Amino acid sequence: MKINQYNPTPLKAYSENRVKDAAAKTQPQSQSSAASRDVVNVSSQARLIGTARQTATESPDVREQKVKDLREQVRSGTYKPDIRKTAMNLVRDEVDFLR
Repeated sequence: MKINQYNPTPLKAYSENRVKDAAAKTQPQSQSSAASRDVVNVSSQARLIGTARQTATESPDVREQKVKDLREQVRSGTYKPDIRKTAMNLVRDEVDFLR
């Protein structure tokens, strides 16, 4: 047996089989890709958040006048916040956060 001798016949048979296998693999993929589609499922919570965000962006700014009034009170020095109410709201928010 000669090691340096090159015999193309076995390699040719192998490469022909590889071409046939590649052709066989591409046909089912083209048929199955038409049948399969990507599907996205959105949870009810995500839908609710999306609806809330859309409603918030579409609604007009109804507190604009209140902000202007408060800004004027702060500038003139007449703004007197209710410290107890502010503290109660902060505590309520923290309790709600811990639940």
